[in-house]
Amino acid sequence: MPHSTKEAFEHWCNWRVGKAIKPIWKMIPASIFWRIWSDRHIRCSEGLSTTNHSLKARCLMYLCSWHSLSPIYSSDNFLNFVRFLVLV
Repeated sequence: MPHSTKEAFEHWCNWRVGKAIKPIWKMIPASIFWRIWSDRHIRCSEGLSTTNHSLKARCLMYLCSWHSLSPIYSSDNFLNFVRFLVLV
């Protein structure tokens, strides 16, 4: 188990994954860190908290949006992205 963010990222980068998923794989840590930072900011400034389920869903939504380089306008785009991740 990694003891720091840097160590976690280094372990993540050492995993071997297929070429089809490699670009997405590299974006996952950034998506998670961005969402956690954003939720922490909202919690500190507005006093609102997020459920774990919502946090995970938002991470996937950011990942999908970053991968397609556009905002998610329909649930179909998001579902197709998740299906792609499952099938790879």
